[in-house]
Amino acid sequence: MEEKELTTEEKRLKKIAQLKARLQKEEARLADSERKKRTGQLISWGVMVEEIFKSTDEAGRQRLIESAKKHLKERNLQRALEGFSRLDGGGVS
Repeated sequence: MEEKELTTEEKRLKKIAQLKARLQKEEARLADSERKKRTGQLISWGVMVEEIFKSTDEAGRQRLIESAKKHLKERNLQRALEGFSRLDGGGVS
């Protein structure tokens, strides 16, 4: 249908649909931006923990490992322990 053939109500509904689509696209763009920001924060946090782990003594390393075991579960715990193991040369359990 051409634009001229649409009734006023149909034109209004079409405009609403266009606005909803534009809003959805903008919300997706904002969500993507927030996701990227959070990812950057998590990477920085991980770098900090890695530097702390590498610069501390064995007792400090064990405290970090035990803290991970206390506060993390499942996949996050597994990843953290793998990271500590990588930094420690394979000696973390």
